[in-house]
Amino acid sequence: MKKFFVILGAVLGGILVAILVSVPLLNAGMKDVRNLVISDVDLTKVADGNFTGSYHKGRWTYNVEVKVSNHRIESVKCTDSKMEPFAEFNKKAESEFLRRQSPKIDVVAGATIHTKAFSKAVENALESEMTK
Repeated sequence: MKKFFVILGAVLGGILVAILVSVPLLNAGMKDVRNLVISDVDLTKVADGNFTGSYHKGRWTYNVEVKVSNHRIESVKCTDSKMEPFAEFNKKAESEFLRRQSPKIDVVAGATIHTKAFSKAVENALESEMTK
């Protein structure tokens, strides 16, 4: 019986160590993403076309394609397969970009960090192709 408790203690100790090590790794960069400033982009200065942008920090990785036509955002699509588990969130955010016609969208409930990372990728795509 004593051996059982020794093994149980070792297993629980190992699990605790794994949790203590993994939590900081999973949250690396979270503060930076949370503090991102998302700017409006003047769409009158963005030419028509399909533009790509990205934002990467820690586990938040967004690669996007933004289609602009007649100075309006026509579509926004997350092109990064790493974000497929967040497909439902991505669709909500994509709709909000179209509704607001801006990378500066209201936070999707419960997904503040993902919203900021996605928004920054859209902002980067639009700003990279501003007309002179």
